[in-house]
Amino acid sequence: MQLYEQQYLQYAHVRLADEGLGAEAVERTFGYLSGGWDAVLRCPQPMAACWVLLRQVVSERSRRASRTGDRLHRALPALAADAALLRYRLGLDASIAAHLMGVDESALRAQLRTATSMLARV
Repeated sequence: MQLYEQQYLQYAHVRLADEGLGAEAVERTFGYLSGGWDAVLRCPQPMAACWVLLRQVVSERSRRASRTGDRLHRALPALAADAALLRYRLGLDASIAAHLMGVDESALRAQLRTATSMLARV
């Protein structure tokens, strides 16, 4: 997963609005992953398992630091917010964003439509 460290760091930094906290969250995520790597590899979607863990660690850090989180994650369901953040805020190609999240590109596009639709109503 260290192949995706830069993207994980960007995601955590944006969510936490703090580079240090973002780096701590990614380091913690990698620590959890290294301790349970065999179990992750047995998952049907290892990338999805890694992404869920990263999102959980970042969300926990956000709550612990008394941060309200980024606006996307306050306004949208987690998957839609993640998809929008990766695709539009970080500018990742849809195929790369989908791969990071452990979903196929059509699922990512569905989440982006959800995000667009919900944000249009806000």
